[in-house]
Amino acid sequence: MNLLGSRTPVAWLQLSHRPLRLLAAIAGVSFANVLVFFQLGLSGSLYDSQKRPIDQISGQLVLIPKRYTNLGEPLNFSRAQLVRVRGVQGVAGVTPLYIGKADWLNRDTRQSKQALVFGVTPENPALKLPILQQNKALLKQPNTLFFDSASKKAAGSVVQTLATGNSYLTELRGQQAKVVGIFKLGLTFAADINLIMSAANFQTYFPEKSNDDIQLGVIQLSAGANEAQVQATISKFLDPSLQVLTIKQLKEREMSHWQRNTSFGLIFNLGVLVGLAVGAIIVYQILYSDVGDHLSEYATMKAIGYGDNFVVGIILQESLLLATVAFLPSVLLSMLLYQVLVRATGLLVAMTLGRALFVFCLTLVLCSASGWLATGKLRRLDPAEVF
Repeated sequence: MNLLGSRTPVAWLQLSHRPLRLLAAIAGVSFANVLVFFQLGLSGSLYDSQKRPIDQISGQLVLIPKRYTNLGEPLNFSRAQLVRVRGVQGVAGVTPLYIGKADWLNRDTRQSKQALVFGVTPENPALKLPILQQNKALLKQPNTLFFDSASKKAAGSVVQTLATGNSYLTELRGQQAKVVGIFKLGLTFAADINLIMSAANFQTYFPEKSNDDIQLGVIQLSAGANEAQVQATISKFLDPSLQVLTIKQLKEREMSHWQRNTSFGLIFNLGVLVGLAVGAIIVYQILYSDVGDHLSEYATMKAIGYGDNFVVGIILQESLLLATVAFLPSVLLSMLLYQVLVRATGLLVAMTLGRALFVFCLTLVLCSASGWLATGKLRRLDPAEVF
């Protein structure tokens, strides 16, 4: 029999001859993978959630202050600056997006939650959500607003109330507010609730903001217009305190803020490293014990002529088998955990093929490295010392 070709069965027999140790090892590596999946899923959801409102902007370019960091911390600038852009060749239209934060009252519990409020002009909404095109008349009514169905449950029984055909009456910043429609955008980390209202109603709830103050200007281009050329033209006469970005650049700006200027990026990266370290240590301990338990057998192999590459190959295959066997349960557990997160937080966390392949490759590399370290004694082994 060709032992070289049968290293995989030998490696599996070495692993499985102690079932309890094998199960413990699978559980440990699976747990480490789940930690990594959890951190990657949560961080991916965080970053995706910040981009979701930007994806709904009904234009190709945006005008923002240079000091802009993220949608949850809007800065004011004059609407006149946006109006000036209308005359640029290639610009079909402009429209403001008003952004503010407000205390929302859950009328059932009488507790307040923070809401991120978007104000749009009904005739040319800055967001391309279908409800804004289909319900312009409702949007124009005083004190009315639309509610994000993906908001946290602590917001109250808004969706259930509207499902019965009734509107939901509550308070926003201490003033009466009437929810007359539902949309789905998805939560960001900026607030617990998303709301959309008309620009006129926005002024009612945010009287401290001047009528001339806007927080983001949306620039809509003509069909066939060159995005880069229009952006360059606008930049030439723009006020030094402002800048014009593409939608892609705005999303990158948003991501950069959360990754570099907050603790989220560091926390998530540390979580991934902890998960990988746990898995690597478990695999190392299992394989190191295996080498110690079968030292005489490995010494015999080396004594009859098998080289280091052969015996070390068995251990490395054990590490790869362990990584592979532990991967499937970790994926299933992570998908279940993602569902729990979706229901508990409203964040859109889902398993992706790219993430699964990334974690699988990472697991193979870490397990292989642990296996190699565990063979240190084996590589230095002199059969004469054992016998």
